[in-house]
Amino acid sequence: MAGSMGMGRRRARCYHCAMAGFTIIERDDQLEIACAELSSAGVVALDTEFMRVKTYAPVLCLVQLRGTGNPVLLDPLAIGDLAPLRALMKDSGAEIVLHSCRQDLEALDTRIDASPGALFDTQVAAAFCGFGDQVSYAAMVAEVTGVSLPKDHTRADWARRPLPASELAYAADDVRYLHDLRDYLEERLDRYDRMSWFREECRRQIAPETWRPDPGKAWLRLKGAAALPVEAQETARRLAVWREQKAMEKNLPREWVLPTPALLSISRDPPGSMAKLARVEGISRGALRRYGDALVRICRETPRNPGSGVIWTQVLAPDDRRRVKGIMKLLRDVAEDIGISPSLLANRAAVEDFVRGTVEIELFRGWRREVAGDRVLADYS
Repeated sequence: MAGSMGMGRRRARCYHCAMAGFTIIERDDQLEIACAELSSAGVVALDTEFMRVKTYAPVLCLVQLRGTGNPVLLDPLAIGDLAPLRALMKDSGAEIVLHSCRQDLEALDTRIDASPGALFDTQVAAAFCGFGDQVSYAAMVAEVTGVSLPKDHTRADWARRPLPASELAYAADDVRYLHDLRDYLEERLDRYDRMSWFREECRRQIAPETWRPDPGKAWLRLKGAAALPVEAQETARRLAVWREQKAMEKNLPREWVLPTPALLSISRDPPGSMAKLARVEGISRGALRRYGDALVRICRETPRNPGSGVIWTQVLAPDDRRRVKGIMKLLRDVAEDIGISPSLLANRAAVEDFVRGTVEIELFRGWRREVAGDRVLADYS
């Protein structure tokens, strides 16, 4: 079992917690009691601290919660069963308040089914209320409460034990003001008649496919792939999917499995033998020994026919670039008129996909279609 998060001896730790205004939970029975009490609050603020240095999946190191009282800090490295936390998030009827939920849900999902029953994401709410794209928690706390939060521990080692008192206090502050933000933003969402849009977006954020890794889509994030010649793109796609699957299986960072520059080099000039693969810059001897056969097999089995299809379209034609520019201006104008962040409507990548012929983008669903999507279809189809 992991060491104590607190000050060392139980008496000193409890004294510190009382003075700092938070409670530490390190045992399964304490967690069950705490979650039962929190479930009666109706609204529960939540945040996490995790590490992702030597692993593919985030290592959940701390869970911060707050109901109507002081923050509660859960030590998932010491607690064996987080089922009460899952019940609190999914089955208690409580609304879970997070700021930028995606990474927190992904970290929680390593231990529990993390989709909350009801979500209030304060970063999303802020974008609907005109506070810009991806506004930080600290900036919103300063705006709403006037409190300036310290930034001393943004790169702390949350897996070490014991955690210093200053880091525990920093973590507690990450949920201490979430209720204030929620109440402030809820009033504005109602005032501006944006609540239905916001709730629709939160339901989308809850869906596991929004934040749960999908190895089949790993190629979409492959940097530098758009510069590959057409005949190399299918090889790059298959290698990216294989790398993601292997990284998940081994729980290693994807760059440790196969560095991206090496992946792109292999795609441009596929090695047909282990000897040729060994000459690719960036592949370690260990990786060659563990994965060489699989890499050579992928290269041999992937067709190099340019007619097999373009995966990454490289450069838009001048007319298409003008269409993208026009659509982006339309979206900015609409967003400015109604006082929301333009990124809520669509980002440039989605607009480029539409110009290339893809209509299955969020701009043409739900509230977005009502606000701007139909205008884009009318003017640019």
